Order: sequence, then structure tokens, then C-alpha cells
Amino acid sequence: MTSTLQPQKTKFNRHLIIIFIIMFTEVLGFSMVLPVLPYLGLSLGLNDFQVLLIMSIFSFSQFFASPVTGKISDRLGRKPVLLVSQTSTLIGFLLLGIADSAWLLIAARLIDGLIGSNMTVSQAYISDVTSPQDRTKIYGYSSAVFGAGLIFGPFIGGTLSTINYSIPMIFAAGISLISIILVILFLPESLLLKKEKFKIKFNDIIPINETRRFFKDSNVRKVLLLFFIYNLGFFLFISGFPLYALRQLQATAQEVGFLLAWVGILRVIFQIFLINPLQKKFGENSALTMGIISMLFTMVIFVFTIDYILAFIPLIFIAFGTGVCRPVFTSKLTKSVNKEETGSVLGVNNALSSIGQIISPILAGVFIQYLPTFFLPTLSATIFAILFIQWIKRPKN
Repeated sequence: MTSTLQPQKTKFNRHLIIIFIIMFTEVLGFSMVLPVLPYLGLSLGLNDFQVLLIMSIFSFSQFFASPVTGKISDRLGRKPVLLVSQTSTLIGFLLLGIADSAWLLIAARLIDGLIGSNMTVSQAYISDVTSPQDRTKIYGYSSAVFGAGLIFGPFIGGTLSTINYSIPMIFAAGISLISIILVILFLPESLLLKKEKFKIKFNDIIPINETRRFFKDSNVRKVLLLFFIYNLGFFLFISGFPLYALRQLQATAQEVGFLLAWVGILRVIFQIFLINPLQKKFGENSALTMGIISMLFTMVIFVFTIDYILAFIPLIFIAFGTGVCRPVFTSKLTKSVNKEETGSVLGVNNALSSIGQIISPILAGVFIQYLPTFFLPTLSATIFAILFIQWIKRPKN
């Protein structure tokens, strides 16, 4: 049996500010590490493939941990699980900060990935303390917080890396420590009565039964596969982007941070002033077509880009493409099933997305290590070309 804090229907729940800070620090830490971690790995004597193999460990760990974390918080409560996951994130960043070997890098990513599922519990807390009619608006605020983290994280991480590659990790750990203190002092438990029984099944971790069921429906299967192809093309390039920028653009970690921060700024601008008006005027299908073409165009341009400054131009199109494709695919996925099946189909999609995030860094590592660097955006361009062909071949009904 469960009970939650009384949702605030009209007045903004001040405890959400703490949750937003937690979400911000989660994204901030991740995006600070993204441009710096490959350079840290290279400085420890690893090659490109080994660096990206280690980066895949976090996604591999999250694949198994994220589905379970929510259930654990249903049984033990949101606050204790948040504190444990935040502490593991703190430990992960500290290990990255003192890492002098590949084994410490591996340990850091494993610890953070297996236990540090802050985002899952934060979303559950939001659901606990908001009324249904306010929930969409509050999740919109959380999306804005997410976007802010993607802007400031790479910028801060890249800038601090000019001192040394460990400083951004220690800084991220300090931010995590502040969020832990805020939770201890100011965040009440939102789940007043917890579930009396706690049971985790294999299907809770890997939703095989739901995947089989949804893949029997041709419409749902089509959207799931299109979404997976999109995720594979995007994560393939973005996971290998720092090393691509190093090898092909001769960019430093700071410059990679500036490039990623540029994408974050553009995504916020496009989301506010361009994407929503486009969708209203042309509809979801036309907007998605434009988004896929933008992603394909970006990858083709990056095949030939050899100058750091010029790299800012194609990133305009990737910011637009990601801003369109992900929300439209998500919308189409939820519309392809009955309302009561929405959670299940999103769970299946998250599992498929996690698989994409596991394979992508490994594939990117193989391409960057053993082939000329421009083969990475070439492969992504090929994947987006396949996505475009499959999208325009879809049944028009």
C-alpha cells in the first residue's frame, strides 16, 4: 500500500526546487564529464577504442539498474534511494577525479551506473507531489532544467579542463555533495506508506514479454524500430564526438565543451521559438521529415569538416534535428497504443534506447581507432539515410 504527500494543485510545491536541483546536477555532471573523459582516458595511456569501451560501461550498468531503482523506491521510499544514488554519483565523480589507471575509470563508471539512477527517482517524486492536471507543466519545467544542464555542463567541464582533466570531476563531485546536503535538510519523503512487498522479476529489468507483445503490432513495431534507428545514429556520433573532434578538428577538451554547449543553447532557442510553431503549422509528420533531413545533412557536412570554427555550423542542424525528432517519435509512440499501455511501451523504448547507447560507443571506438575519422559521421549519415527511407515508406494512414 502506498500514499504520497498531498499534491499541490495550484501552489507550486517548494520541494520541487530541490528535485530540480538534483536533476540539474545529474545532467550537469554527466555533460561536464562528456567532453573531458575521453581526454582523461587518453592521458592515462588508453587508445581510442578502450576509451569509448569504458564510456559504454555507464549505459550498460544503467540498462540493468534504472528499471529496478523505481521499484526499490516504491518499497523503501524516494528520499533514502535518492540519497544512495546521489552518494554513488559523488563517489563516481571522486574516483574519476583521482583516477590514475583504467581500472579506476571502470570502477567510477560502474558505481555511478549501477546505483546512481537519480533521474528515475526524481521523476517518481515529481509524480508523487503534483496533481495530474499540473504534471505535464511540471515535467516541462524539468525539461528546461535538463536543457540548462546541457548548456552549462560542457562549458564548465571544458573550461576547467584547461587546469587539468581531474578538476572538472572534482567540481562535479562538489555539486553532488551540495545536492545531497539539500536533500538531507530540506526534502521530505513523498511516499508516506510504502509497498509492503517487494519483488523484482527478470521482465522488470529486460521487458522481453512486453517487447514481444508490442512487436506483434505492425504500427507499434514500426515506430519502435524507427526510434531505435534514430537513437543509434545519434548516439553513435555523439559518443564518439570528442575523439572525432580531437582527431579531425584538432580540438582540445575545452573546445569540445564549447561545441557541446553551443548545441545546448541552440536546442533551447529552437524549442522556444522555432520547433513548436513549425509543428503547429506543418504538423508532426512534416516536422519529423525536416528533423531527419537535418540530422542526415549534419553528418554529411561533418564528413568533410576539418576546421574547428566551421564545426559550429553543422551543429545548428543537429540541434534542430534532435529537438524535433525525439519529442515527435515519443508522441507517435504514445499515440500508437492505448492509454493504459503508455508506460509499458515507453519502458520497452527505453530498453531499446539503452541498447543503442551501449553499442554506439563501442562501434564509434572501432571506427575511430581502426579507420579514418571521417568514417564515423559517414556511418551515422548512412543510418539516418536508412531512417529517412523507412520513414517516407511508411503507410500514410
